[in-house]
Amino acid sequence: MGKLTDKVAKGVFWVLLEKFGIQAAHFVVTLVLARLLTPDDYGTVALLSVFIAVSNILIDAGFGNALIQKKNATQTDFNTVFYISVTTAVVLYTGLFFSAPFIARFYKLPELTTMLRVLAVTIVFFSINGVQNAELARKMLFKLSFRISWVRVCVMYATGVSMAYAGFGPWALVWSQVAGGLAGMLARQLVIRWRPTMTFSWASARSLFSFGWKMTLGGVISKLYGNLYAAVVGKCFTKADLSFVNKGNHVAGILMNSIDQTIGRVSFPALAKMQGDPERLRGAMRRMIRSSTFLVFPLMAVLAVVAAPAVSILFGEKWLPAAPYLRIACFTYAVKPFSSVNVRAIVARGESGTFLALVIINRLVGITAMALSWRYGVYAFVASSAYAVGIGRIFINSYPNWRILGYSIWMQLADVLPAALAAAGAAAAAFAAGMAIAPLSFWRIVAALPAAAAAYLAIAYVFRMSAFADIAKAVRPTFEKKIPMSARLFAAVERRFSK
Repeated sequence: MGKLTDKVAKGVFWVLLEKFGIQAAHFVVTLVLARLLTPDDYGTVALLSVFIAVSNILIDAGFGNALIQKKNATQTDFNTVFYISVTTAVVLYTGLFFSAPFIARFYKLPELTTMLRVLAVTIVFFSINGVQNAELARKMLFKLSFRISWVRVCVMYATGVSMAYAGFGPWALVWSQVAGGLAGMLARQLVIRWRPTMTFSWASARSLFSFGWKMTLGGVISKLYGNLYAAVVGKCFTKADLSFVNKGNHVAGILMNSIDQTIGRVSFPALAKMQGDPERLRGAMRRMIRSSTFLVFPLMAVLAVVAAPAVSILFGEKWLPAAPYLRIACFTYAVKPFSSVNVRAIVARGESGTFLALVIINRLVGITAMALSWRYGVYAFVASSAYAVGIGRIFINSYPNWRILGYSIWMQLADVLPAALAAAGAAAAAFAAGMAIAPLSFWRIVAALPAAAAAYLAIAYVFRMSAFADIAKAVRPTFEKKIPMSARLFAAVERRFSK
């Protein structure tokens, strides 16, 4: 148990460093490219990205998660996944190669033919990387994954900026992705010892596919639902409304997706190792829900309070209509890790059929909310969809774990209630601190953040929120090795907050 906890703590550290580091690098490079390229250049490549994204979903077919979830995956299992993935990638590339002229004709952009044929090479790189990525996750080698990701990112951004500066236009974006994909593939081949051998098993393929296809279908349904949501906003309202909704989601999503994806990458292999021990799995779930909501609730609550000045400072006052949608997005993202942990525990037990059923039910709830609310304006449409899906997802996704693990929705709500109340206190402190400052002032945010942090930590201290101890226990091994003097601090925190 101790070794697994240590691996989880190290994994969280390295994945967070990877996510936020790459986000920061992406932000800086985007600022540079925005001055070298035109919106049309970005739009041209964006048209092609849809085909690449869908191809990658089909290539993976859930096999990566299947390998991670399977307790005793063999060399034959890895070989089988590798050969199926590469074969699927070659077939899809061939299809895209010959359909490229028709796609270019549909968009009335002749240059898309060659661009798609070049960009589609990345799906072959993706197929080769699949098994290596599963191997990294199974062994929880997130520090190695961090290094590989930075090799890929450095090559990709260096190629993109240099070619954009040289005047290659949209081709700078195409070749940057190709160069980055090739660099990532070569880096994995150099540092990961696994190599395919000449074995293949149809029995293994059927076993892994029986798990994986449901995961893939669930992912496709989720993507289609997201596109439907955007299409309804764009069709029933205005393009400006769609821009404001997307911008509000983007601001909250930058922070929340990094945290949620970090939790997902680290927690899934850890939960998969506990699948045969329901009591241990339930205990891990409780710690993950308490810890994730302890971090996420105050971040989203305070961001909702400073939504208007944040939007004004980041994008300018012309984007202020996005602030109400940012507040709605804060609610959506606040409850996301709550339901995500439930889903990961379900998938870790191998219940991909249950996962697919939950995706379908949640999307039906969302579609129903959209159908009932679109007549009442864009704000009502966005709000009702967010609240219906967010609240519904908490109850729907928790039910299987209530049935199997005895971790009921009421137990889960009790576990997150202290964080919710403390987050409300932090939001109130942030609002009060900013009251005397001009509404759109940068200084309002400067005043609100320390006030919120102080209030949240004070409430956590007074009421001895156990999530604080859970987080301290998780990160303690990593920090004590780097900073031995921190041992006393962590010991004091654990004594104070452990119940």
